[in-house]
Amino acid sequence: MTGRTVTVVLRGEFDMTSEGFLSGCLEKVRESRPRRLVFDTAQVTFLDCASARLIAGTSRWLPAGVKPVISCPPPIVRRVLQVTGIGALCDLDLCGCS
Repeated sequence: MTGRTVTVVLRGEFDMTSEGFLSGCLEKVRESRPRRLVFDTAQVTFLDCASARLIAGTSRWLPAGVKPVISCPPPIVRRVLQVTGIGALCDLDLCGCS
């Protein structure tokens, strides 16, 4: 956590077996009342729709007009966000990623 910005570093696969864990972690983040939320997804190897919805849903507890940031999304993450339309609920930071 830097100032009022919280960066959540995600690694590995996020599917229905990890949804509860991710949800619990996000509740802890929510308690810190961030003004900006960045999800570093550079090391994510799989992301399902439910996990993407959890991430995008964090916008409900950010200040009005502020979207969660998906930083350095690998192709699999970008594809899920694009195909589902969930990416419109987030800001993508490609940070020079391929």
